Amino acid sequence: MCVDYTNLNKHCPKAPFVLPRIDEVVDSTAGCELLFFLDCYSSYHQISLKPDDQINMTFITPFGAYCYTTMSFGLKNAGATCQHAIQAYLKNLIPKTVEAYIDDVVVKTHEADNLIADLEATFATLNVYKWKLNPNKCIFAVPSGNLLGNIINRHGIEANPDETVAVTADSP
Repeated sequence: MCVDYTNLNKHCPKAPFVLPRIDEVVDSTAGCELLFFLDCYSSYHQISLKPDDQINMTFITPFGAYCYTTMSFGLKNAGATCQHAIQAYLKNLIPKTVEAYIDDVVVKTHEADNLIADLEATFATLNVYKWKLNPNKCIFAVPSGNLLGNIINRHGIEANPDETVAVTADSP
């Protein structure tokens, strides 16, 4: 189902919360021994709307009128609100052992000996806020991986071959 929020978005002021710079997130993650890539499951839908705002999220179906009780994708400030929430939840861990960009969370372990403690702290914090992860998209204890379109590992940052194929392909 697709709901058009064009009119609602016209009347919403832009949220002043700025998303983190991707290059800074990637740079601070490079050089770690082990990485854990966590994907927040439908992160927008994990943020509850105030009851007074739910009326603005009303939609009509052949079966009646309904409203969303959680944030919906397509709202003007959804990305900023989601980023603000995840940063608030993980504030004691960012940037020491965690980086977060909207629904992507990376637990970065600088030394393998800290592996369990870093994970326990992250999962305990996510559990407090009942933030759910998508297990099909989570990758645990890898020396390198794709973060926001870049390959990161303990040696640094590399270009993602999937992203550069158009440039490196032989021209006719």
